Amino acid sequence: MVEEYEKNGEFYKNCTLYFEYLRKKGITDYEFEDEYFYTMPAISNN
Repeated sequence: MVEEYEKNGEFYKNCTLYFEYLRKKGITDYEFEDEYFYTMPAISNN
């Protein structure tokens, strides 16, 4: 169970870094954003 939380935390951290990178470059990745916002609630709730 702890490993699952670590993976979720790593996923969230990586996504946050990616979104920051996109904002700084002024570009969008709507496909990734859609997947992220669809997936994140599912992995956050246990």
